[in-house]
Amino acid sequence: MNEETQEFLIIGEDGKEQKCRVVFTFDAEEKSYVLFSLIDENGNEIPGDISAMTFDYDDNNGEMTNLQPVETEAEWEMINEVVLTLLNEFEEGPQLITVTDEDGTDQVCEVIHTFSSEQFGKSYVLYVLASDEPIEEKDIFAAQYIAGNDGTIEELLPIETDAEWEFVEDILNDL
Repeated sequence: MNEETQEFLIIGEDGKEQKCRVVFTFDAEEKSYVLFSLIDENGNEIPGDISAMTFDYDDNNGEMTNLQPVETEAEWEMINEVVLTLLNEFEEGPQLITVTDEDGTDQVCEVIHTFSSEQFGKSYVLYVLASDEPIEEKDIFAAQYIAGNDGTIEELLPIETDAEWEFVEDILNDL
């Protein structure tokens, strides 16, 4: 592994060498893992998924050795959790919207998920009142929305049909 650029080579499925760039390394369950992206011949990251392998540390020079594929579904699930945690830490912060309740009072709310439905041709948002409470203790609200030119939520509209509510509830349950 090249320490300055944190790049290394693997042998791809086609038998050719593939240059990789280290995104992150971590230890879990008595193994060391490296998250990496693939690099093209010009040294640019190839758009797409980040992948992972296990490795051993060479105690003499601190380099990665014995790179091996991740073997179990449980390991992939754990790696996915690490990636999601990292992404959440690097986000700029929650997306906030202002919602006017039935009494005409403005409430600041935090968007927890947005999604679209081809079936209904609409976009939906799940949100909670912004507070320091853990999300598990908050009431989750849903609405359809109209997006502005920059993709932000511009206007909230009520969900109109039982079929839409079922769709939204299925998405919420999947989350």
